[in-house]
Amino acid sequence: MGRRHQLFIIGNINGRYRQLCAIHAQWLYGEEVLERCVDILQILEHDTNRLAIQQELIAAANKSDDFWNAPAHDLGIVITPVLFPFITTCLNIGASFRPDGDFRGLQIHQFDGAFDSGDNDDGITIFDLTDLDSVRYCFVDFDGKYSGRHLKIMTPLPARTYLEAYHRLNQPDEKIPLLRKFHGRKLVAVGALKETWPHGDWQENVSMIGQEQYSLNKSPEHAESNITAAGNAGIAAEKQTAARLENTVPARIKSLRDHSMDSLLDLLLHSTHDHSDLVAEAENFPDFVTKLRRRLYDNAATLQPTTPNIDLLYKVLKDEFEIDISVFKRFMASDFALLIAKLRGGNLRTLNLSNMPELTESDLQKILHIRQAPSGTTKPNDNTSVPTTDSVKDCRTIILLETPKISLDFLSEHMGHYDIYHSALFRRPMYCEGSGAYFLARKPVKALQFAATNVVSQLVWVGTRSRQSRDSKLRLENGQFDWSTLKYSAGAYSFINRDNTNLKYKNFLLDIPSPAAKIVHSLQRLTQYLSKVSYLENWPKAAARCFATTSNLEDGGYSVGPLSTTLYEDVIQKDRVESGKDRTLMPGQWAIILVQEAFDAMNQKELDQPTLETSDDEEDSDDEEDKTCPAPEEGLKFRPLKRLRYAFVKALSEADPLKQHLLVTDVSGYVEDVLGATTGDTKDADRLKNWWRKQRRYAGYYKDTDMDAILGKIYLDKELVVRQRLYRKHGKPSRGAH
Repeated sequence: MGRRHQLFIIGNINGRYRQLCAIHAQWLYGEEVLERCVDILQILEHDTNRLAIQQELIAAANKSDDFWNAPAHDLGIVITPVLFPFITTCLNIGASFRPDGDFRGLQIHQFDGAFDSGDNDDGITIFDLTDLDSVRYCFVDFDGKYSGRHLKIMTPLPARTYLEAYHRLNQPDEKIPLLRKFHGRKLVAVGALKETWPHGDWQENVSMIGQEQYSLNKSPEHAESNITAAGNAGIAAEKQTAARLENTVPARIKSLRDHSMDSLLDLLLHSTHDHSDLVAEAENFPDFVTKLRRRLYDNAATLQPTTPNIDLLYKVLKDEFEIDISVFKRFMASDFALLIAKLRGGNLRTLNLSNMPELTESDLQKILHIRQAPSGTTKPNDNTSVPTTDSVKDCRTIILLETPKISLDFLSEHMGHYDIYHSALFRRPMYCEGSGAYFLARKPVKALQFAATNVVSQLVWVGTRSRQSRDSKLRLENGQFDWSTLKYSAGAYSFINRDNTNLKYKNFLLDIPSPAAKIVHSLQRLTQYLSKVSYLENWPKAAARCFATTSNLEDGGYSVGPLSTTLYEDVIQKDRVESGKDRTLMPGQWAIILVQEAFDAMNQKELDQPTLETSDDEEDSDDEEDKTCPAPEEGLKFRPLKRLRYAFVKALSEADPLKQHLLVTDVSGYVEDVLGATTGDTKDADRLKNWWRKQRRYAGYYKDTDMDAILGKIYLDKELVVRQRLYRKHGKPSRGAH
């Protein structure tokens, strides 16, 4: 059953349109198709995703004609890796998830399949990535099975035409605000569709000829404006200044100046001598740095790594937030290391080293100035030394797409505090399924854990159902749960049947990088999602999307990071990840604990209704719906609550091997510990705490004393010593033991 819809991304690769990825949605049609389309467009155009998308487009351009011209075939029962994993992740997240409680399952299809090869009921959506400033879209109906109004088939359709097949639009109409989000957007050209899928009988949309987009009666809200390349705000401003200068200089003088500038740039790029005096004089021209930067990058493939050229690169890059040095093909690791050392302490936030197939782990150590920790430092789960980093100050993101000689093991041991973009990390949870592989389990994925101290390594969720929340036999005199009567074992996934003492419980190993800002950002998204839904069977898959974000707090929810395989695959239930270790929290590592009471109640009002007792036969069911109706209920000395609470838990160093010392704190305490006390980075810590305070709260901090009992259920191996630490509004800690 379903209302099936497929989504595709295409792009112009070396002058020829190619298909880059495809996704099958089992239940997607009508208005929701437009909502997903808007989300995907905003993701694809967002400046934090631009550089990674560009790198995969470069990787596509590097593929041979033999690769692209190979005949497409049905994978059958074969499972294969995803070819362009970052672009596929963008489509995956946009098509399946919203933090407001909306989640849809999907399948990833092979990238080169036919547009009409999937099981389809409600058409397809196509995105054209050729211009990242203005990504094109269209909807196509090729058989019109379910739409209520006839649509012209095999024709690129705009949002309004597709929506009108399902909804009659009257003025004023509640759907108009959604349609306004498409105003000004261009449709995918018919020529692009013909080139991508030549076997299709594609038709022009006659009613759209001469129009870029339909208009609405009311003044529209403009779509997201064109985005200047991320990290180049300073360069853009210089270009504007240069343009104003061009308009005020007579043509003859302008020609002489341009000739002189070209001669100077040629001299600077090809000389081995120091010309700092000329550079200092040339900097009086407002367009010098802009033209120098353009000339350096235009000649990147042949630029020699001389000391003067490295100095020139530093001059044009020192104020930029996002730096791409992968294009300088003649530079060695030591040359890059020298440039990075010069940039230390500047504005650099993102460093791109993608599409460098010969880049080795040793090279990366040199470039980022990675050094080994002092002797005696232990790595979680074994006795080897833990590498630490002494790299560019404030750099948060390292993009390493298409660098096959860099392993995930190396990244997990050295770079847990970065947002990491690596093809294998994005590819790890996803795979393409053939038509016969829907129920085929792939091989277990090797466990992966980022080893740096002060990283969040676990996500633990404990859930009680509404009938448990009402059960007075499970409560103490003070109204708190008697956790000694409630049971679960590490790794168990229990449905509530007859036994009212069983809890729902999951403990996930977080197998993705976890910088503090990303963790706080993700927690906000996850608590929002959990607070909006009562049917939580798919919450781990939704949580994977929540954590697939970056450290950019102002991204509006559209920045994309790698999906956690353990969450994406819900491996506690399906057991697809090989884990030779238990989930003990090692010293220096953190866990996020989420406790959700009465998660299956729709709202507090429903929970306040007295329940009608049911028979054992009625209780013996996995159905998530509570059998409730008004009936007298006496002797209840507490009010059952529907609520979601969280806590950060850190394992402290163990002086006594028989005891485990745990620190329990809130978001501010976690941030202060990781960014403040550990790194001395009070500026970033204050920024992150202020961001959290401004967000709408979907979960409170679990500060009740029975957190000791909850943790005792989770970490069973040793006697626990729990200490709680909170931070006041202005950051000064207050400590308390319980």
